[in-house]
Amino acid sequence: MLNEKRVLLPLLFIAFIVVVGSFSYNFYWIISSDGSCETKTRFAKDLGGEIHLLDQNNRRVKLSTQQADISLIYFGYSFCPDICPYDLERNAYAKDIMDKLGKKINLVFVTLDPKRDTSERLKEFSEYIHEDLISLTGSEEEIEKIKDLYKVYGKSNKKDLADNTYLLDHSTYTYLTDRNGKVLTFFNRRATPETISEKMLCFL
Repeated sequence: MLNEKRVLLPLLFIAFIVVVGSFSYNFYWIISSDGSCETKTRFAKDLGGEIHLLDQNNRRVKLSTQQADISLIYFGYSFCPDICPYDLERNAYAKDIMDKLGKKINLVFVTLDPKRDTSERLKEFSEYIHEDLISLTGSEEEIEKIKDLYKVYGKSNKKDLADNTYLLDHSTYTYLTDRNGKVLTFFNRRATPETISEKMLCFL
């Protein structure tokens, strides 16, 4: 029995290392091949979904009824001091590249801070980022549902009810989706506009 345990434990450890290593490699391969069409297949078939929210013009819009077949979606908030504006401007440059190539994409921003990010606030914010940016907000329940669909993290550090200057800790991935909001692939913060646009061409 003792000899069996001595053999079994190393085998279990090796199996664990193989499983974790395989997952890590696949994840790294997705991240490192952002600009390659080798990863054209959908990253996760159950990730994402329809987005039906209020835009910056106070109109209810659906992702599935927008002009383009693919969308570049970023989740953040307009009061973000640095990360969100930088990432959104990067995405806007990627859209400009696609426009020059005659390829249509939807440039989308979904707020994680619906209490402060009203349609009026998002209209001003959108004009600062890009004229074609679709900025979306909704009720807290609607935003929580979208966060769950896309597995997005977003948590306020608000300390009390009177605090209106709070920040949000949130994930910073940009998602590329099809017309129905299903995630085709995603980009981390290191991806350049050129890398993103090159990858988008794989799905057009």
